[in-house]
Amino acid sequence: MKKMTRIILYLLLLLTAGFLAFNVISYGRYVKSQETQAIETGEAITASLKTDIETLLHTVKAAGDELGQKFGESEFTDAEVKDLIRQVALDYPEIRGVTACYEKYAFSETQALYCPYYNKSSQSYLDVGDSYDYTVKRDGTAWYTDVVEFGEAWANPYYGAAAGEWFVDYGVPFYYASGPKKGQIRGIIDFSLEVGDFKRIVHGLTVGKAGYGFITSKNGSFITHPNADFVGTQTVQSLLAEENRPRLKAAYQGIIDKKSGYSEFFDAEHNDHSLIFYDQLEIADFGMGMVFFKRDMMDDQRQRNRRYIKMFLTFSVLCVLAITLYFGRDVLDAMEIEVISLLATLLLIANVVFIGFLQHGSVGSLGAAESPPVIDTSSLEAYVSRQNSRAEALKIDPPIVVPTGIYVERIDFIDSYNVNFGGVVWQKYPLDMSDEIEVGIRFPQTSPFAEASYIEEAYRESVKGKEGEAGYLLVGFDYRVTLRLNLKYADFPFDKRHLDIQITPKSQNDNLIFVPDLNSYDFTSPTKLAGLNPDIVMSGNEITRSYFNFSTKSYDFNMGYGSKAFLENTSILHYNVHIKRLLLNAFVTYLIPIFVALCLIYILIMACGKTEARQGIIESMAAFFFVLIFSHIDLRKDIVTADVIFMEYFYFATYFMIVASTLNLMFYTKNKTSLFDFNDNQIYRAVYFPIFFAILLTAMLVKFY
Repeated sequence: MKKMTRIILYLLLLLTAGFLAFNVISYGRYVKSQETQAIETGEAITASLKTDIETLLHTVKAAGDELGQKFGESEFTDAEVKDLIRQVALDYPEIRGVTACYEKYAFSETQALYCPYYNKSSQSYLDVGDSYDYTVKRDGTAWYTDVVEFGEAWANPYYGAAAGEWFVDYGVPFYYASGPKKGQIRGIIDFSLEVGDFKRIVHGLTVGKAGYGFITSKNGSFITHPNADFVGTQTVQSLLAEENRPRLKAAYQGIIDKKSGYSEFFDAEHNDHSLIFYDQLEIADFGMGMVFFKRDMMDDQRQRNRRYIKMFLTFSVLCVLAITLYFGRDVLDAMEIEVISLLATLLLIANVVFIGFLQHGSVGSLGAAESPPVIDTSSLEAYVSRQNSRAEALKIDPPIVVPTGIYVERIDFIDSYNVNFGGVVWQKYPLDMSDEIEVGIRFPQTSPFAEASYIEEAYRESVKGKEGEAGYLLVGFDYRVTLRLNLKYADFPFDKRHLDIQITPKSQNDNLIFVPDLNSYDFTSPTKLAGLNPDIVMSGNEITRSYFNFSTKSYDFNMGYGSKAFLENTSILHYNVHIKRLLLNAFVTYLIPIFVALCLIYILIMACGKTEARQGIIESMAAFFFVLIFSHIDLRKDIVTADVIFMEYFYFATYFMIVASTLNLMFYTKNKTSLFDFNDNQIYRAVYFPIFFAILLTAMLVKFY
């Protein structure tokens, strides 16, 4: 190698090494900036939640203090008391009920207990004193006795059986303003807030597909939590005792110790790193926390993968330059050429495998743009609330909510787009409406085959209401359906198929909205595969996610009903199953013929010498071509799509190598060409596999990144 050439190569080597170092440092800074971005986003959202909750609490506290002052300064009749508490309840949307409770004989010398409660939901009054003696300190009276004993306070969450909801109360005492008892407690004002109001605020600030928040009372009881069973029954202390992840335990302990901060922990359920931010609501001595997946607060995974690939490609170029300099010290012999070819091939294979690994491991998007996965009651209630608001704006009746669950026992692909599903669907219709609506389900994606759909009612039972729960009509259906799904195969075998089952009411005129029956599943996290038979076997595939979500659809006809108000932006319940391929099956089926043909062509190139007989060369190459073309046709038969499938690039690259090898052998065997005659066509043999894998690498970079 000439001296000037070596100098240029050394300069290129240094530049490449510098570029690699720059990329590594840039990646480190990028990761650090992403970490900082995630933390800052989490802190900002937590601060925003704290502000919103404290605004709510301040509003309620100010209203309570003002009303307490009025009761302390003036004497009121029974009618005036009821009118006052009713007016305050109506003036503040946050307040669900107001109670004005007096000490014994403090309201009237002839009436021992006087405690009217105004329920804004039912617009009715109830005298608590008619039910029990609230002045006696015992279970169920802390909302009164604690305020009398300790002053203004926020009560721990309690269940209101009549309303069927959990409540948090704020109580403030009022005092005698004159007379011999001046300055003594005369009674209390108690404001009731529904836990659902806190839940809506928390859910409105959650980020990503599965972020959630929670609020705890002063004794650690959960006021809100994505698991509804935790509300009022579980405490932070109980979770701390059961937790074995040190960083999550530290966060729980921080909430108990009235501190603020954040901690990162690994969420095995979702197989991802999560951040928990915690703080205190000093006004009520509440604790709060927000949990997010780190990936939801960072840039798209594709951005990080691009940086990985850039570093890997730069390292590969650095290796090529180092190899060139090492072997370029003198004239290359035949063995050194083969070694260089082998090393270049291995580097290209490593790049192809690395990019394939990144693509196969990437997580496909979950949920439609208008609705992420519905995995907790907060997100479900938020969606239903939006539908009710829409109905109110359109001056139509609010939709009837029908909890709907699905269990998939069997999944079988008929072809690329038609998929068989079998299992059970159950629904819970309101008892008072079940005779007025058409009970049943439709699968809108049913294939247009005569035997594509079998849906039969399997059971029907009236379930009586329990404490805090309304009764319902439980109806179950056995189904076997063939659905025509719009699946994408352009990335095969790295494609992530999304099996989307849409479930709609039989009659749109019934104004029903099907929602997931989350309470019927032990787990609703997408990675827990809720609603799927664990014994489902899909040869060559792996199920990665299952979840519910919603979409909306508008029709441009009225189905003969005369009006299409209820056909605009109608809600559709989706049950989604995500699957990805096991690469071994696809590679064995389609790549073995390709690589066998490539190896045989390489052997033919090595075996061919100078000869006038070119007919055998053409016949051999034609044989290889027909073997591959039939395999290619089988691929297109198995996967019917208008797109160019990624796997086809392997075939295209092989066709190119067949043509190039045929031309090479024809020129080499017939003519004297210094390029091909060098060491009996060694130059072409040396670049044979590198060219093939370079084509594949280029196709992968263009296709995926």
